[in-house]
Amino acid sequence: MDVPATPIMAVEKKDTKPSDLKAIEGAFQLYNLPFDYKALEPYVDANTLELHYSKYLLPYVNALNKAVIGTKYEVLDYLNIFKNLNYSDTDIRNYAGAVYNHNFYFESIAPKAGGQPTGELLDAINRDFGSFDLFIQNFSEASIKINGSGWTWLLSDKYGKLRIITTSNNDAPQMKGLGFKGVPLLCLDMWEHAYYLKFQNKKKEYANTFFSIINWSKIEERYNAFPKSNYTPTSPVSTTIVEDSESDLVPLENNKKIKNKRTSF
Repeated sequence: MDVPATPIMAVEKKDTKPSDLKAIEGAFQLYNLPFDYKALEPYVDANTLELHYSKYLLPYVNALNKAVIGTKYEVLDYLNIFKNLNYSDTDIRNYAGAVYNHNFYFESIAPKAGGQPTGELLDAINRDFGSFDLFIQNFSEASIKINGSGWTWLLSDKYGKLRIITTSNNDAPQMKGLGFKGVPLLCLDMWEHAYYLKFQNKKKEYANTFFSIINWSKIEERYNAFPKSNYTPTSPVSTTIVEDSESDLVPLENNKKIKNKRTSF
């Protein structure tokens, strides 16, 4: 499986901004990062964010655009790629998952964010994890237990019940054969390129810091975007859950096309 080869090192100091970057012409576009590289400091340093966006996401978008040429995937959006993946198409699986996951992550964070969610989402977190603090604890613990590289996700099922899952490498929860069921609400990148410059091997500190930049208004929007079936509350959930069924729900914002191009959300 090919991964764009980029060492984890400080980006050369230049007066650049995210809007300077463009992907090669193709079916997929580079997500428009709506803030500059310094905007998330002190939680995410400018070097890390620039590296993450320009040296990882951009090459993945370019690689995906090249890989889908002449294939059935060239006319599909991310979610339909995941649904129709052939197991032999490992490069497309990797590139499409990497782009989708990074887009989802970048849209989940913002400057001057953090704090707590409100309304139905906060009620669901308190119901299913016991408290917001216990949710943070469980999310962070799941993140640092990932063996190698991967992603930590908060999912909602069709009843609005929440659970934490993790995926390996660049897998997305909606990919065929993974067995996850539900709507992704939030994700954290646990690849070394996302944290090593600032945190080195302090994965727990990195995971905890994530809660200072979460754009909870966006996460609430995702949670409120789909109708919930009737749900009878049970005891709080505090473990990572894997279900033995395919995903039957997708984020409603996640499948839009723009001028026949597929961008993030």
